[in-house]
Amino acid sequence: MNDASDRLNIYEDMLERSRAMRESAHHQEWDTLIQQRALYVDDVETLRRMPQGDRLNAQERQYCARMIEEILEHDRAIRDQLDARCEELTQLIGSSRRQQALVRAYNQGQGSLSQRTRPSRGTEGRT
Repeated sequence: MNDASDRLNIYEDMLERSRAMRESAHHQEWDTLIQQRALYVDDVETLRRMPQGDRLNAQERQYCARMIEEILEHDRAIRDQLDARCEELTQLIGSSRRQQALVRAYNQGQGSLSQRTRPSRGTEGRT
């Protein structure tokens, strides 16, 4: 194989990984998405380190451009899913913090109340 066909193979791998990552994001399979992303980054690094020797012909460049466009579409969809997940987690964290604040306020108020309702010394047992 030459550098041009190696380069195209890497772009094809990146396209398949981006499709898989989009699918994982759609199904909220975050661990799988992270694993696939690591492999995708490896592909990007491999591509970056490749020598610029053999140039792509016009047809190969056009094919490569279509793959890049599709990769970018997948990336946009993945980001949309991640943004939605981030918003969901932000709301859950906010809700949890409100619940914790309510529990603390309740416990503080309950402590004060229990001290006020206890009989004072010397009055125990009297009615």
